[in-house]
Amino acid sequence: MSDVTVHRLADRWDESRDSPLSLFESVDPQAEVGSYVIDPGERVPETGTTRHDGDETSIVLSGEIDLVVSGDRTTIGPETMTVIPAGTDHYSENTGDEPVRLVYAVLGEL
Repeated sequence: MSDVTVHRLADRWDESRDSPLSLFESVDPQAEVGSYVIDPGERVPETGTTRHDGDETSIVLSGEIDLVVSGDRTTIGPETMTVIPAGTDHYSENTGDEPVRLVYAVLGEL
């Protein structure tokens, strides 16, 4: 196991507040995997939308988050995986009462 990295997410959530915490990055192929805590009332990004040059997948582990794409709002809850295609404008908003904890991966450029 000396070449294996283990991240105990329970120990990393505090570092994942305010911005995503990258847990793995690769340049060939380009990829990033990380954890993110989105607190109640928080919107990501704070204004406007975001998009990535690579596909983004997220798995919500706890809490509920509203994902907004092209004006369509969908509430995503625990044990749900989302796939946002490259180049898709989107934002997320935690309108609930508890923090959202998720793991994300972007396959391609951020």
